[in-house]
Amino acid sequence: MAYKIIVSPIALKNIDNAVEYYIEKTNKKVALAFLDDYQKVYKALQKNPFYQFHDSNYRYLPFKKFPYIAFFIVDEPSKTVFLNAVFNTHQNPDKIEKL
Repeated sequence: MAYKIIVSPIALKNIDNAVEYYIEKTNKKVALAFLDDYQKVYKALQKNPFYQFHDSNYRYLPFKKFPYIAFFIVDEPSKTVFLNAVFNTHQNPDKIEKL
């Protein structure tokens, strides 16, 4: 059974900011490649969200091509994944703790 993914407003804003950044600094093709990479993470979480823990609450899954990490919580009884943030690994790592 596939897991339901609920994307938080923070994660949506993180994704929007990344797309805007890539459009502004590079081009639409790179922005679309970022969205493709995000889509692969999304699908992977639907299939099997049991990835490594970042701390006692959050799990994480790095993107394949872009320097981003998806942080999420799995609710096994409801088969739901709560995608809380998409973090750029080139940013200050102290921001991760503020999820």
